[in-house]
Amino acid sequence: MATEQQLPENDLDLLLARSLGQVLESKSDYSALNNPLIDQLVEFKTRELSSYEQTAPDSASIWEHIESQTKPKANILPFYQRPIAYTWVAAAVLLIAAFIGIYWITLDPNPQLVAQSDSTIQKVVLEDGTEITLRPYSELYELASNDTERNYSIKGEAFFEVTSDPNRPFSVEAGDGLVTVLGTRFNVSSWGNATQVYLEEGSVRFENSYNEAVLLEPGQKSEIVDGIITSPESTLAEEYTDWLLNTIVFNGSNPEDVVAEIGQHFNISIDLSQLDDTSALNGTLQLDSVSQTLEDLGLVLGGTFRSVSANEYIFIAID
Repeated sequence: MATEQQLPENDLDLLLARSLGQVLESKSDYSALNNPLIDQLVEFKTRELSSYEQTAPDSASIWEHIESQTKPKANILPFYQRPIAYTWVAAAVLLIAAFIGIYWITLDPNPQLVAQSDSTIQKVVLEDGTEITLRPYSELYELASNDTERNYSIKGEAFFEVTSDPNRPFSVEAGDGLVTVLGTRFNVSSWGNATQVYLEEGSVRFENSYNEAVLLEPGQKSEIVDGIITSPESTLAEEYTDWLLNTIVFNGSNPEDVVAEIGQHFNISIDLSQLDDTSALNGTLQLDSVSQTLEDLGLVLGGTFRSVSANEYIFIAID
């Protein structure tokens, strides 16, 4: 029977740890282990390091960073005091962690803020001629821009007019989604509880975090909610590009989605807990000011909005 001090002899982690120890002692090739996971890790390490070594920091700074991130946050038994079985397992874990560490080091995009908008719409022109219109209180980050790719991320909402370059695909991360294009006009948002894409011109590939993807044609939309991506469907352009004209158009929209969009546009939060009638809304609102927009929406919902702080409002129903 296994005790707290002894792992069973047939424990898979223990067997792998011992095999790794023998390879390390003999300085032989890891392929001798005939373990699919180790083989894939070694292959990944070799491939990634070959592309990373030109820009990688020196090894001393890497290990200093790893050490600072792995300092124990609780009382942990020193390595040399642990039972021998646990020592073997710990060695295996450290080796695998080293491979995983290389994975994250090479893939960390270290995003750079390109532009951010305040209370007004802002237009940004990238070095390749791509024009990006930021909705108020949105942020655009550069993940990578080189001879083979143009990768960005958006927080909030933006309309993209991408300059075509077949040799440099353009991609945008937003919330749980990834949009990949060559040259096109599209709108993407990540406010509320969904990531939405509307395609005006060209074609885009919209992908969720599970690598499930759809292809959109002009006039179609798709969204990701709770990780689930929807099939493309035709929609009205004004529902997704209305904010460019400082308006909000709702066509069968539920009140929560409407206030989420208004909240993004003005950088405010709106409490609808006292709203009983959640019927779909149809209409258009001007986005000239917070007070006027909420006054108009209150009339539609049969109530009024009260300010509870500088950026917080609550709906009050009127009987």
